[in-house]
Amino acid sequence: MTVPPKSLPLILSELRIATTQQHQLLEKRIPFFTADQELYTRLIEAYFGFYRPLENLLCQTAMTISGLDWLIRSKTPSLEADLYALGLDADEIARIPQCAFSLEINCAADVLGVLYVLEGATLGGQSLRNGLYSRLGIDEHRGGRFFAVYGTSTLVMWRGFLACLYEVRDPAERAQSVVAAEATFKAFEHWLERRRVLQ
Repeated sequence: MTVPPKSLPLILSELRIATTQQHQLLEKRIPFFTADQELYTRLIEAYFGFYRPLENLLCQTAMTISGLDWLIRSKTPSLEADLYALGLDADEIARIPQCAFSLEINCAADVLGVLYVLEGATLGGQSLRNGLYSRLGIDEHRGGRFFAVYGTSTLVMWRGFLACLYEVRDPAERAQSVVAAEATFKAFEHWLERRRVLQ
């Protein structure tokens, strides 16, 4: 049994322990190092088809979480902007398949568990951005806005998310957050497999 590091808040330790293996395995399968514009476009389409319905599912409860600033955390507008920049039109974007979620979002702990995955992906995307840009000839105005969604405020936004996450102290609520995070990783992997973009 892995013992959570004492230096971290319990909720963050529990989330890391529960999801690190899932995260590492999935990250190796996502074609972040592609120089293939068509594959990259399909990847952004798959992300859009995942994020849009998931963010719609989160929205009502997320709006009630003090300090979360939900309205500036949504990634769907950036993904949509990237799709336009990559050459899709409104009809093509409207036809992109959407993931059907079985997640139940009943409280802030559920939302924060899901956002641990989504906000973590945003933070991690910073280390991938420059390589993606140079390989594909894109930038935040030409198909790569999703990977620069918070710009220079990325760390500030991550810390703001952590401040909300650290309010989840009750053991039962912490367990809900962990279940939500694990389910999000699992759903994302299954979705990307269905969209045939994983390596």
